[in-house]
Amino acid sequence: MIYDQDSYLQRSFKTGWHDLINFLFYEFSSGETNEGYNTLRKIGRQLGELHKIENSSTLAQLEKNINSALEIFNWGFIKMAPANSELLIIHCAWPHAPQSVNKKWRKASASVLEGLYTQWLASQGGNESVPVLWNENATEDVFIFRYALFK
Repeated sequence: MIYDQDSYLQRSFKTGWHDLINFLFYEFSSGETNEGYNTLRKIGRQLGELHKIENSSTLAQLEKNINSALEIFNWGFIKMAPANSELLIIHCAWPHAPQSVNKKWRKASASVLEGLYTQWLASQGGNESVPVLWNENATEDVFIFRYALFK
């Protein structure tokens, strides 16, 4: 399947749900500590447990299975690429904030996705103690996550 970021970004979201998530993200990201973001990562892992992906024997199959699951949520799509001793996950067309650019929404969304990808990779035999981490300063258009294959 061919994925197009522009077509995903033009999809509409249910206003009430989008607003509710916006308020929740704001509350979770308002604290002085990372506790709210840790909670969002935990929620992401729980989503990954609830919405399991099929077993994958290749990277291409893993990418396809993750994209099938993301399609259910209308959360865009990913591209995966091995790089040295890590796996890069490039998430395109992630759900944007209801209003203008919102850094808290962005970080909260990335936190949920960190947990989600950590769970999905662990379910495929990945190391559960190695989290998927967002590269915060990479770009504003896409999320880039890193999963270190070797420590």
